[in-house]
Amino acid sequence: MKKISITFFACVLLAVSVQTGFAQNEKENVIKTARAFETAPLAKETKEMYKKAFVWIAETDQVTVGLCGGVVGLFSDKKYKNMDELLGAYEVGMAAFKLENPAKASDEMTAQVTGVQTVLKTYQAIMKEKPKAKSETIDALLAKNNAGELEALIKTIDCSRR
Repeated sequence: MKKISITFFACVLLAVSVQTGFAQNEKENVIKTARAFETAPLAKETKEMYKKAFVWIAETDQVTVGLCGGVVGLFSDKKYKNMDELLGAYEVGMAAFKLENPAKASDEMTAQVTGVQTVLKTYQAIMKEKPKAKSETIDALLAKNNAGELEALIKTIDCSRR
């Protein structure tokens, strides 16, 4: 009987450690995906990483992100061909901020700002690879960020759920 209890306990510990390791790997993937968007947003590897990160963010209770239509409107450009990358960068940028800063995970304003800053870094990385992939909308937002006006701008947007 003691052998069964010890074996059962060992199996439970193994399952918990595997689950914890899996969750840690998924968290690290989200953070790495955010950095990949900032450096190589058009790479096939980045797209594959994002698919996994997207599913994990959607299914986990370890991090939540609030996609705000008003904030997305700041960088949304219907004519821009790489909007999928920018939207993905926005989402994982916020999630990565919360995972890297658990004490600030409830600071939605800072998460929104960080998400948009990830978008801007992603845009700049796209521009290095495709110099003709310009967007006047995103360039104007980049100018506001460079002038230190991004946070104040985002604070004017109501992202509360109705």
